[in-house]
Amino acid sequence: MGNSSETLNEQQKSWNFLATLFYVACLVGLAYLFRINGITSEDFRLGDIALLSVATYRLTRILVFDKIFKFFRDFLKSREKLYVFYVIKEIITCPWCAGVWVALIMTAMYYLVPFGDIFTILLTIAGIASFITVSVNFIGLSTEEKQHKVKELKQESDYSKP
Repeated sequence: MGNSSETLNEQQKSWNFLATLFYVACLVGLAYLFRINGITSEDFRLGDIALLSVATYRLTRILVFDKIFKFFRDFLKSREKLYVFYVIKEIITCPWCAGVWVALIMTAMYYLVPFGDIFTILLTIAGIASFITVSVNFIGLSTEEKQHKVKELKQESDYSKP
């Protein structure tokens, strides 16, 4: 059994390496498309980077965690014996891995695809809204927890009174 699991591990490493090479090829291709379209590093303004960062966060969250893509993650998990699906499953179930790929896709869309900027803005709005929702929920839970502790302390002091 050790031998077959070593073979599987080696095949997974090979597919991971191929995925890395594919990413590098996509990156080089994007750089080439930027060059022929006259897009340089000066075109990456701080506001654009902020928009792309929040949009990348939101799309990554959708792919890795949200229900809308659960069917796709489940599909990949059910076919992970085919190594290409295994690698894709590994990418979209890891927020760090998916984020790198999503950043590449979002940057290409923002600068090269007609109306890609609108998609980026919509994802940014959704990302900011999710930050607000999480923050409000955190504040609400923290407040409830503090109120619960105050009630407990009050009850303890009521019981200790003669």
